[in-house]
Amino acid sequence: MIRLKFYSCILFISVFTFPVLSQTHKASSEADTVKHDSLDEVIVLGKSKVREIGESAYNVVSIDTRLLHNTTLSLTQTLDRISGVKIRETGGVGSDSQISINGFSGRHIKVFMDGMPMEGFGSSFQLNNMPVSLAERIEVYKGVVPVEFGSDALGGAVNIVTKQTKNTYVDVSYSYGSFNTHKSNVSFGHTAKNGFTVQLNAYQNYSDNNYKVKTRLLEFSEDGLSALGFTQEKQWFKRFHDTYHNEAVIAKAGIVNKAWADRFLIGLTLSREKADIQNANVMQIAYGGRERKAKSLIPTLNYEKKNLIVQNLNFSLTANYNITRNNNLDTLARQYNWKGEYIPKGSKGEGEYSMSEFDSKNVYVTANMNYRIREKHYFALNNLYSNYTRKATDVAANSENSTAATFMRRTNGKNILGFSYKFEPGKRWNASAFFKYYEVNVRGPVSTTTTAVYEEQEKSFSTTGYGVLLTYFLSNSFQLKTSFERAYRLPSERELFGDEVLETGDASLKPENSQNINLNISYSNVWNSTHSAYIDVGLIYRDTRDYIRRRVEQNRGGAFYTNHGNVLNLGIDCEARYFYKNIFSAGGNFTYQNIRSMERYNANGALDVNYKGRMPNLPYIFGNLDASYNINNAFGKGNTLSFGYNLRYVHSFLRDWISEGASDDVIIPIQLSHDMNLTYTLKNGRYNVSFEVKNIADEMLFDNFSLQKPGRSFTVKLRYFFFNNNYK
Repeated sequence: MIRLKFYSCILFISVFTFPVLSQTHKASSEADTVKHDSLDEVIVLGKSKVREIGESAYNVVSIDTRLLHNTTLSLTQTLDRISGVKIRETGGVGSDSQISINGFSGRHIKVFMDGMPMEGFGSSFQLNNMPVSLAERIEVYKGVVPVEFGSDALGGAVNIVTKQTKNTYVDVSYSYGSFNTHKSNVSFGHTAKNGFTVQLNAYQNYSDNNYKVKTRLLEFSEDGLSALGFTQEKQWFKRFHDTYHNEAVIAKAGIVNKAWADRFLIGLTLSREKADIQNANVMQIAYGGRERKAKSLIPTLNYEKKNLIVQNLNFSLTANYNITRNNNLDTLARQYNWKGEYIPKGSKGEGEYSMSEFDSKNVYVTANMNYRIREKHYFALNNLYSNYTRKATDVAANSENSTAATFMRRTNGKNILGFSYKFEPGKRWNASAFFKYYEVNVRGPVSTTTTAVYEEQEKSFSTTGYGVLLTYFLSNSFQLKTSFERAYRLPSERELFGDEVLETGDASLKPENSQNINLNISYSNVWNSTHSAYIDVGLIYRDTRDYIRRRVEQNRGGAFYTNHGNVLNLGIDCEARYFYKNIFSAGGNFTYQNIRSMERYNANGALDVNYKGRMPNLPYIFGNLDASYNINNAFGKGNTLSFGYNLRYVHSFLRDWISEGASDDVIIPIQLSHDMNLTYTLKNGRYNVSFEVKNIADEMLFDNFSLQKPGRSFTVKLRYFFFNNNYK
C-alpha cells in the first residue's frame, strides 16, 4: 500500500488543469494496472519503467500525456507546466522554441523520441509543432541524464515516449482557433495475433499568426525613397507576413513478441513546412517577403530483446538517418515597416540576398546493453555515434552575395561511450555511478580575420565525464535524492554552422563543461480514502565553464553564438498538489534560479562590468497555479464535464546587459496570464468536445529578446477515440 500511494501521486502530477478521463484509461490500460479503491478509479502504472524511474536517484518527472489528449497543446506547451521547466517561444504557431530546465536552455537540453536523439530532425519535425496526442508519456530529467540515452546533455533531457500499446486504436481530432489556426491529427495502431504490428500518425498545422504586436514604426520620407528612423512611441500593428503550414506522417511496421526480438520496427517519417518570416530577433524590424521551406525524410530502426543469450541480459538498438533540405528565400530589394509599407533598396534582399538551398544529413546509432545480477547489481553500457554533414546544393542560387565559406564542408562527428553501475540492496535505498567518454571531430569555416576571411579548419576533442547518485526513503512517505556529475556538452550543428536564415555559426566554439549538484526531497500520502497530496522541493547548483551564449545583433536582427566563460547558477524549484478523488485537483509550482556571470575579466584583460551580474534574457522567477473540477456522469452515464484553470507568472528580467541595450527596452516586464478550458466527454471518452481560452486578459507576453507572443485566443476541438482490447 505504501508503494501504491507513492505511485498514484506521481501519476496524478500529470493531470494539470485538464480532465481525468478515468473511464477511457480503464479501457486503454492493458497490463500492470492496479485497482485503487480509495480513489475510486484504476491507476495506470508503467509495466516497469515508471517504477524504476520513481525509485531511482534521477531527478525526473514522468507525465502521462493521455490525460491531455483532448487539449490543443503542443508538446512544448505541455512541458511549460512542469516545475523548473520554461518554454521560450519567438511567436505563434510554428515559431522557434527552446526548452529551459533549471537555467539551462536551448541546446543545453537534449530531446529524444523513444530514446532516439531528435537533433538533425529538421525544423518541420520538432516539439513545437507536434500535437500532445503523439505521445503517451513524457519523461523530463532535471540534471543527470541516464547513460542509456547516450547524451551529452548539460542541464537535462526530455524523452517523448510514443504510443506502444499492443491493442487496436483510432484517434482522430480537429481544432479551429483564433488567427485562422487549424490543427488536425490522425493516429492508428494495430497488433495482430501473429505479432505483426503497424502504427501510423499524421498531423498538420496551419495558422495566419496575424495577431497584434506593439512596437516602433520605421518611418519613410514623403517621396518613399528613404528611411527616416524609428518612432519613439510604440504603436499596435497586425502581423501581415507570418503564415505557417506544416505536415508530418510517421509510419512504423514490424513484429513484437518473437523469440529473436521483443520488438523490431522499421519506420519512415516524412515532414515538410513553409513559413513566412515576419521579423528577426529584434521586434521593430519587419519583413514582407522573406520565407523558409524545409522537408525531411527520416528512416528509422528499432530493435529490443530481453534475456539475450543469457538471463537478465537486455539489448536495444535504435538508428535513424535524417535527410533534410532547407530553402531560404530573401530576394526583394525592399525595406518594410510594420504597416506593410516599403521603400526600394539598392541591393537585393531584405536582410541578405538568398535563394539558398542546403542539404543536411545526420546519422544516429545508439546501442544499449544492461545486465542484472542477483537483484542487487545492475550494469549498463551505451554507445552513441552520430555524424552530421551540411552542404550547399544549388551553386547558382548561392553564387550571388556568397563567400568562400558558403561552399565549405560542414561536418560534426560525435561518439559518446557510457557505463553505469547501480547497487540496490533493498527497497529503502539505492546508489548509482556512471562514466562517460566523449569524442568529437568538427570541420567547417572559421573566420581568420576581422574582415570575415574564412578558411576551412578541422579540430578534434576528447574528454571524460562522471557522476554519482543516491536515493533514500526516509519513511513511508518521504524520499530523498541527491546527485553530482561532471558533464560536458558538445556544440550543436546550429551553434557551429548557423541556420542559414537568421543565425550565423562559429565552428571554433569550445564544448561546455559543468559541475552539477541536485538535492531533492519529496512527500506523498493518501488520507481517509479520498484525499491525496504530493510535495517536491529541489535545490540545484551549476558551475559551468565555456558557457555558450546566444547573442543578437541589434542593428540587423541576426544572431550568433559565443563562449561566454564561467556561469554559476544556484536555484530552487518546488511543486505541490492536492487531489480529492477524481473530482477536484489543485496545485502549483515555483522556480527561482540565480544565474550569474563569474567572468572577472573581459577579452581586453580589464575588469568586466558584468562580473557577478545576472545573465540576460533568462527568466529567474516563474511559476504556475492550476485547478480542475470534474462532474462525472454529467447528462448521462459515462459522460464527464470538466472545468480547468491555469495561471502563469514570469517575473521581470533583463533582455540584455544594461550596458548593451537601450534603457527603455532592456527590461522585460512582469507577465501574468490566465487560461481556462471546458471539456465534455461522452461514451467513456469516445466522443470529446473541448473549448479553450488562452491569455484571457489579453496581456502582452514576451520570451526571447522581447519578441511578442499572441494575445487572447479561442479554440474549439473535436476528437473521436476508439479502442479495442485485443487480449480479452
